[in-house]
Amino acid sequence: MFCCRWRSAVWRTHSCVPLATGFLHASACPVTSTGVVHARGRHSCERLGFSIALVLLPFSLMAQETILRVPVRLVVAPTSVTDHSGNFINGLTASDFQLYDNDVPQQVHEDGDFLPISLAIAIQTNLKKDAVERVHELGPLLGALVVGVGGEAAILGFDTKVQVRQDFTPDLGRLTHALRRIEFSARPNHVIDAALDAMRLLGQRPEGRRRILLLISSPRDQGSESNLDDALADVAVSNTLIYWLNADRSAAPEDPVAALTRYTGGQQYPLQNRQALERAITRIGEEIHGQYLLSYTPANMRDAGFHRIRVVAKRSGVEVRSRPGYWPSNRNP
Repeated sequence: MFCCRWRSAVWRTHSCVPLATGFLHASACPVTSTGVVHARGRHSCERLGFSIALVLLPFSLMAQETILRVPVRLVVAPTSVTDHSGNFINGLTASDFQLYDNDVPQQVHEDGDFLPISLAIAIQTNLKKDAVERVHELGPLLGALVVGVGGEAAILGFDTKVQVRQDFTPDLGRLTHALRRIEFSARPNHVIDAALDAMRLLGQRPEGRRRILLLISSPRDQGSESNLDDALADVAVSNTLIYWLNADRSAAPEDPVAALTRYTGGQQYPLQNRQALERAITRIGEEIHGQYLLSYTPANMRDAGFHRIRVVAKRSGVEVRSRPGYWPSNRNP
């Protein structure tokens, strides 16, 4: 049992001092300007807490059998709407969508406020020479992704280990410099481990930011310690959106990077030449800044297994794409 408050759809625990059967909020104890509890105040607080515990003990014992803890989960479904020519459609609101979770209609909210972007770019370093050259050219194109107040990006290189080549920064000059210093490595790639490490770094960014991972890699993993289920479970909790620049000519749907990208609602693009790179980055940037961030608390959270998400636009003549679903946070895929 905790003293809690509601903020941004996430439960936050206060500092609580444990007593025999309950909790006394720490702010009830006198503190100095430096946050240290006075000795006299501390003893008074302890006596007060003990008295409260004695008074509340019978009620606590009676209530123990009736306590029900229900997890509250906010699901975010980034949703893109295009016409039949592939042009993104702006100006819609939550009332223009109907979202179904396992075919159960949900009450949806659309976050119309601008959310700054935190972008992690994870680059496989044993790519072929021409693919590495494409990576060196990526820097000047990043403005399409990082544009906006508070936007930032980080550069990571990976083979069997992940190295942060440039920590999160809004400085496109630093990002370009880091990308041009990416060098070839002959060691195998652990792309699943790299994706997990990148998502953990994104998870350390301040709240109120969109978390996006751009993977530049081949579709297959070569010996990660983690598995695809680990990555799918992590991305479900972090609400990270993944895009993928595929350094190979093809990919099977069951390949781990293809599956992970599809699961988040992201897209894959070929990394064949400079023109393909420019088209991909432009398209990703347009989509990120044109998406509708639909969110909801599932009315059917107790449903076991995978939850399928289906988003329908009430406007005719448009195409809608969103994440396909999620696993409940209390169950691994």
